[in-house]
Amino acid sequence: MTKMSNQDSQLDELFVAYRSACPEIESGKNFMPGLWARIEASRRAEAVFFRWVNSFAGAAAGIVLVLGLLLYQQPQPLPQRAYIEKLTDEISEDHFLEAAYLAQASSNKGR
Repeated sequence: MTKMSNQDSQLDELFVAYRSACPEIESGKNFMPGLWARIEASRRAEAVFFRWVNSFAGAAAGIVLVLGLLLYQQPQPLPQRAYIEKLTDEISEDHFLEAAYLAQASSNKGR
């Protein structure tokens, strides 16, 4: 029984400390209008934030759709051969054409 009365006294001390830390708010004639004004002010701040977030999300979705359509309409073909292979082909073609030109030029000189 002493344990129970000890806990009750601790609880009473806690309530006394709470009452001294948080004084009671007297409800006067401006209590409800003041309370609603604070609630509306916080709602306005949230509304501005959510409006900004919604417009940003809408703009991001629009950009994604436009880019998706642009990529879909102009597909880039994949290269059939590697870049190095094409480069070596061009070098060998240039060398072949150069050799053929030189041979033709030297045969024209002899005429």
